[in-house]
Amino acid sequence: MKEFKCGTVSIIGKPNTGKSTLINALTGSKISAVSDKPNTTRNKILGVCNSNDSQIIFLDTPGIQKSSKFLNRIMVQSSYQAIGESDIVLVIVDCTKRSTFNTDEIASKIVDKKPIIAINKIDLVKKSKILNIVNILKDIFPTVDSFIPISALEEEGLDILIKEFKRILPVADKILPDDVTTDQPEKFYISEIIREKIFNTFYQEVPYRTAVVIEEIIDKKKVSSIQAYIIVENTHHKQIIIGKNGSMIKKIGIESRVDIENFLSCKVFLDLRVKIDSTWLKTKEKAFNYSSI
Repeated sequence: MKEFKCGTVSIIGKPNTGKSTLINALTGSKISAVSDKPNTTRNKILGVCNSNDSQIIFLDTPGIQKSSKFLNRIMVQSSYQAIGESDIVLVIVDCTKRSTFNTDEIASKIVDKKPIIAINKIDLVKKSKILNIVNILKDIFPTVDSFIPISALEEEGLDILIKEFKRILPVADKILPDDVTTDQPEKFYISEIIREKIFNTFYQEVPYRTAVVIEEIIDKKKVSSIQAYIIVENTHHKQIIIGKNGSMIKKIGIESRVDIENFLSCKVFLDLRVKIDSTWLKTKEKAFNYSSI
């Protein structure tokens, strides 16, 4: 009888290396906000990949970068906590950006783990350059044995990555039921969808100074009614989010509703509003609670 493998994999790396795209591809669900802006992931999201011979539990984390911003410091602490809780550490780098290779602070945290280096975005470079990139990373991570080129967006190389997870993970029984894809509540899924649309719509600092709170979800016959608030710091940001004649918040709402309906598999009425809370980024309890909803 074939041995069953089960354990946890934390996915870490510098901002915008493709961590959320990868975990979404591996689990087949959109459970983390994906944007081309750094640090769109705020929560340690549990994703699960089930098969007949394994259960792989993924911890997705905020991108690790030095920052004086209060919320970012909380996010980095979450990343390091995920490393401590996992059986395997998957370090993901962007092969198009050499700056993501310089990960001294990460390397010092994975000494006692079984790290794998995923070289992401290989669809954006010539195949002839990949071997050279692998050799550069071997010099940076001399104790690591596994270097796997992948494209999370194109789902290239993910089968090899899964095989490597199964090789390293311990023999163990399932931790979670087969129908569980994340430990986050339904409200969190929905807030992540809305937050993704905010990041894809706006520029510079505005998206980083917003949070999304799902006030309530009322399930009616064939329709779910959702009350959601976008939290901002000041009137200026509120005006930007709303847009001229409500054009921007309408755009966010329409795009969010499509993804939420796909997630809930039903029609959705989304009541999306903007609320000012001038202290949310300055208070530890508020920053944590808003980013965890």
